[in-house]
Amino acid sequence: MKVHWEKKSLIYVPDGKGFFKTHATRPIPYQLNDEILRIYFSSRDSDDRMLPTYIDVDITDPSRVLHVKREPLLGLGRLGTFDDSGISLGSMVDYEDEVLIYYNGWKRRRINVTFELSIGLCRAKRAHMIFERAFEGPILGQDKNHPILVGGPFVLYDRKNFKMWYCSGTEWRVSSGNPEPLYRVCYAESDDGINWVPFKDPVIDYKFDGEVISAPWVLKIGTRYHMWYSTRGSANKEAKNYTVGYAESDDGINWDRLDDEVGIERSSSGWDSEMICYASFFPYDDVMYMFYSGNQVGKGGMGYAVSENFLK
Repeated sequence: MKVHWEKKSLIYVPDGKGFFKTHATRPIPYQLNDEILRIYFSSRDSDDRMLPTYIDVDITDPSRVLHVKREPLLGLGRLGTFDDSGISLGSMVDYEDEVLIYYNGWKRRRINVTFELSIGLCRAKRAHMIFERAFEGPILGQDKNHPILVGGPFVLYDRKNFKMWYCSGTEWRVSSGNPEPLYRVCYAESDDGINWVPFKDPVIDYKFDGEVISAPWVLKIGTRYHMWYSTRGSANKEAKNYTVGYAESDDGINWDRLDDEVGIERSSSGWDSEMICYASFFPYDDVMYMFYSGNQVGKGGMGYAVSENFLK
């Protein structure tokens, strides 16, 4: 389905004056009430560690920022745990009286490769939206099915079943002395949102050697599934600039890649001229909002675009 996205504006970029110094990465829209849309995202401290925070915006005009959360919603994990070096959010799911928050847990390494990546779970009661870890350990990490890394979780609660699309690494490739992870989109299901059964084969596989496919976001509209993801190469600095990819599916497992139909491109100049990545989506009235991070995976800030024909 060919969709046209009209870019609106840059919404927010950290000013470096408080706890968070740089980056607005992986925006996650969550409606608080009829007037306020909260956009959760991950920002970085003075040691370049990612932690979650949010801004509140006018739901009718997301460029109008109402409030900025200056402190992290969740601290680093206890020393030695899977998320003791950083936390970046993946997705949020309403379930009963709670919100389930799926996130990436980062662990830095000093030898061979630069980091390990696993998927963790937080919970928040909708009445107060205070994030609390469900477990000190990951709900999905390196194992016999995922020998390299896992991350980028997106979860839907669909037909009394939890569905997760996530990234699984296939190798670390060393170029010019720097290790670079390659990963693609996989799929798992769960009865409780905690214990997951992964499917064997990837659902979005590589189109070319050295591709990196990251941060899936899935909408189910009617009986059809729509997925957006970030895609880039890995051969050199220019190739590593993300753009948005797109796919459709009848069952959420077998997907047709339709990257040429995504309907949005990098700008000719400015905050999103090098990179568009980590797209997320929110339907409001008769339009669809797309939120996304810009240059340098969000160092350039985050902004939004609108489609008026998506839901028709």
